[in-house]
Amino acid sequence: MTYEEAEKYIRDTAAFGSKLGLDNIRLLMALLGNPQDQMNIIHIAGTNGKGSVAAYLMSVLKTSGYRVGLYTSPELFRFSERIRIGDDEISHEDIALYASVVKEQADRMIREDMGTPTEFELVLAMALCYFRDKGTDAVILEVGLGGRLDATNVIDRSELSVITGISYDHMQYLGNTLEEIAAEKAAIIKQGGRVIVWPASDSIMQVYRDICKAMDATLHVADRPTVVSSSLESGQKFSICGREQTTRMAGLYETDNASLAIQAADILKDRFDRINEKTITDGIAEAVWPGRFEILRRSPLVIADGAHNADGAGALAECIRTYFGEKKVRFCMGILRDKQYRRMLEILLPYASSVVAVEVPNPRSLKAAELKDEIRSIREDLEVWTADSVGDAVERIKKPQPEAVADIICGSLYLVGPLRAVIL
Repeated sequence: MTYEEAEKYIRDTAAFGSKLGLDNIRLLMALLGNPQDQMNIIHIAGTNGKGSVAAYLMSVLKTSGYRVGLYTSPELFRFSERIRIGDDEISHEDIALYASVVKEQADRMIREDMGTPTEFELVLAMALCYFRDKGTDAVILEVGLGGRLDATNVIDRSELSVITGISYDHMQYLGNTLEEIAAEKAAIIKQGGRVIVWPASDSIMQVYRDICKAMDATLHVADRPTVVSSSLESGQKFSICGREQTTRMAGLYETDNASLAIQAADILKDRFDRINEKTITDGIAEAVWPGRFEILRRSPLVIADGAHNADGAGALAECIRTYFGEKKVRFCMGILRDKQYRRMLEILLPYASSVVAVEVPNPRSLKAAELKDEIRSIREDLEVWTADSVGDAVERIKKPQPEAVADIICGSLYLVGPLRAVIL
């Protein structure tokens, strides 16, 4: 199989959609020799911030001298971003090789009527085989959706489970209350394992305590940071557990993500003994994660933020208030129709001078005209342009708007990725 054939195979499988559940992935991994059983895995779930926490932890472990596999999703604009060791993405040659290895067993499953693996399951299987063969010291797995029935939960043990903040998203799969959503995500906690969680309401914390008690697992609750300074130019300084830290990432929520990663690294010191105060500080300072309040251009100012649910929109709104005060921004926005798009718009539109409504390059997208109508139903005074393609959106962004202090691309990572690639 060539790289082009592998990419087509994965893309064609994605067209059949996704399916929650562990039966297929368990059988597929068994046919592949259960490579996940041979790894030291750090498993990360939560509503927002999973990717950033994974990037911070990967940077700390790498700075400490470890060979670290990182599996995340979705990619911004290259499939190979999803599977990497340190800063190095999987090569085209290895994509072709591991797609062939996995396809052989997936075809056997289909031929013998044992199940049909989804695209996410195939890619996860490729990643785990790749990490095993490349001799990684640690592997960081980011949950795709939820936790309990997510394919990454095929693992039977982990060095640490990490759970970021909980908010409303994917309710059709995870439940209609925050407690139900938290329970789905906390199902990554392993028997006799360890977990660190971001502090939450009493009812959510009770969910964590109950699951940890049932699993005989050790629960750690992260402390919140004290922010010292935040700057678009130089990033942020903050204090956590009595230590001063810096992150080059400007999104205000990144100090929370970094703090969770720091405290997770502290727990992992007993297993990865080359982690120390210096490697933590240096790793956090060097970490980057694209598409999260990322400055793509400074003059004129263009920022990309992957806010794709109500909680993410609220975090983006806080960044706009902090950095721009009363000044307005022009949004370039595309949203998937299965998201809480009206609530997202209600949160963000007070900060808008105008909006470019874009159709996200994803079959689940709201049409640009539909998004425009929704925007105008909330703020009929607002100027809204529609763009039917990424190219149209970029052309609109190129046209200066004096009343806007910045252009902000948001609404979906499936929009941020292609626009980011063109602008950069």
